[in-house]
Amino acid sequence: MTEQLMAHIRRLLPGFVIPLEALRPCFRTHSVKKGAFLLKEAEPCNSIHFVNKGCLYLFYDRNNREEVIHFALENWWLTDYKTFCDGRPAEYAIAAVEDSEITSITREDYERLLLRFPMMALYFNKIHERAYGAALFKQKTYATLTKEAFYRYFRTTYPEVVQRIPDAIFASYMGVSTEELCLLREAFIS
Repeated sequence: MTEQLMAHIRRLLPGFVIPLEALRPCFRTHSVKKGAFLLKEAEPCNSIHFVNKGCLYLFYDRNNREEVIHFALENWWLTDYKTFCDGRPAEYAIAAVEDSEITSITREDYERLLLRFPMMALYFNKIHERAYGAALFKQKTYATLTKEAFYRYFRTTYPEVVQRIPDAIFASYMGVSTEELCLLREAFIS
């Protein structure tokens, strides 16, 4: 467990008093190389990941093409939420967009942590609420905006994300080809 994660916990739970040393055994921090998988489709989803440094993305394969669902940058959590809770084979894959440092917790340690420190359930509830809210908001904006308006919204709201995501991955996230993404970028700039 890192100081960065502890600071994140304290930011969401200002009254949090559990010492870092008591939490550390539940978490594992490690490096992930660009392009490496943290989870592949159909594998058991046993961990949830906090990004200390870098960028991850969640996607699934359709007709040998990655369909990107979500990104996670510094101070964001990511997992296949559909299968993390029940240990079923993953519906999605997770890979690193760039060299990353992540802190992970297994499902077993997660449950042990929540039993030992019930206050952590409030922290993770806040994380899950934010993730669900973001997913719903993306679904609404994606369904109600034109591709141009969605690109403008995303580029204006998350400029640091757009700068760090390769075109092919971002185009998939938007549901367009890389050529269409280039045209959207040109229209935005002009």
